[in-house]
Amino acid sequence: MKKRIAINKEKWKGKYITIVAMLLIISSLYATSYLLFLRVIDVDVTKDASIIYHGETGSATVKVNNDMRAYNQRIQEFMDSITYTVTPIDKLSNEDVITIRASYDEELAHRYNIHPVNIERKVTVSGLPVRYEHVEDIEEDYLEAIEKSGEEYLEKHQEMILLEDFTTFLRDEEPELKEQKLSYRVFLDAFGAENKDKIVDVYAIQASGFVKGEESDETKEIRDETIYYMVTYNEINTSKQVLEENIFGEKMLALGAYDFSQPESFMQYMQTKYGKQYQIFEMSLT
Repeated sequence: MKKRIAINKEKWKGKYITIVAMLLIISSLYATSYLLFLRVIDVDVTKDASIIYHGETGSATVKVNNDMRAYNQRIQEFMDSITYTVTPIDKLSNEDVITIRASYDEELAHRYNIHPVNIERKVTVSGLPVRYEHVEDIEEDYLEAIEKSGEEYLEKHQEMILLEDFTTFLRDEEPELKEQKLSYRVFLDAFGAENKDKIVDVYAIQASGFVKGEESDETKEIRDETIYYMVTYNEINTSKQVLEENIFGEKMLALGAYDFSQPESFMQYMQTKYGKQYQIFEMSLT
């Protein structure tokens, strides 16, 4: 009898342990389910918005990208649905305040029990590059980077310059570059925000090529020709960036009115070309 009672106690003890274990498992599953699927989650939908400015203070633009990544992968689909509008979007200066507003898929928010917060966010603009107040403020390393970029530009476009800008040579013969020298550098200080400050480097480029002979059209002679070629760098400011898309080159056309080998004549040309929009400063060459 006592032995049977002891066996029954062991059975009940085993059942009790099993029941407790099952209850713990069920509780754990419920808690996990609640945390993952039932609990309402607050999600800051503007906190990690990627704000990208372009341009300098006074004329900058802004765009906002959604680079948000969910800590919980189940709501990444919701994160991917977020888009932004921003106002104002252009003519921005440092210390301006922009407003970012988020839009999202409400059905996904409901499905995943997400409560979006901070749908609207105000941001003070900062860090935009500014124009140099004085030409003397432009750093030497910036000028060196500009000159290096100019040389790279000329090297990249050398064949086109030789074939298209040296007009006295015969077309069926490719001219040969003889010399390339930086002759002038000027700073164009824009009068208004609609124009960007610029630096213009002027190179004297000498090449030799074939021309028609003086005695007969069937004869050829080799001659030298020198052109003056302008390389313009747009958006000169404290960003100290020299972007390829901001570099432009063109042959200077004097049409007989100017002698670019003479500094005074060169500056007269620049004044005629740019004087209405820019204050022109001649810069020393190092």
